[in-house]
Amino acid sequence: MKLKQLTEMKFIYEFLRDLTALGGTILFLLILPLALVVKEYQLFWQLLFGYCSTMIVVVLIRTFYYKDRPNKEAHHNYLEKLDASSFPSWHTARALFLALIFSEKFNYFPLTVFLITITVIVAYSRLYLKKHDIIDVMGGMVLGGVAFWLAVKLI
Repeated sequence: MKLKQLTEMKFIYEFLRDLTALGGTILFLLILPLALVVKEYQLFWQLLFGYCSTMIVVVLIRTFYYKDRPNKEAHHNYLEKLDASSFPSWHTARALFLALIFSEKFNYFPLTVFLITITVIVAYSRLYLKKHDIIDVMGGMVLGGVAFWLAVKLI
C-alpha cells in the first residue's frame, strides 16, 4: 500500500475510534450531573433509567448468550466474558437512546438530524472497528429505542 493510503486508513480508524466514544459510558457520566446542575430533573431520571436499563439488559443477554466479537477477545473471568461478548451493541444502544431523548427534549429538527447522524456514525464505527456485526448493532438499536420509549412513558 502507498503511504498516502496508509495515512488515510489510519485517519479513518482513529476518527471512528474516537467517535465511538459518543456511545460510551464517559459521555453519560458527564451528562448526568450536568442535567442536575441545570435543574433538568426529569431528564436526569430519564437518562439514568436509559443507562441502567440498557446495562441490565446487556448484562443479562451476555450472561446467558455469549457471542464472539468479529475480532475475538480472550476472557478469563465473568467480567471479561461480558466485555468480550458482542450482542447487543451497548455503544449503539446508548448512542441511539441519547439521540432520541435529546431530540424529544429539544424538539428541534436540525438537532435531531445531527444526533441521528452521530448515532449512525457510532453504529458504523462498531462495525468498522470489528467490535460488532450488523446483528449486534441492530440489536443495540432496538434496545436503545425501547429504552427511550420506556423512559418517556414511565418518567
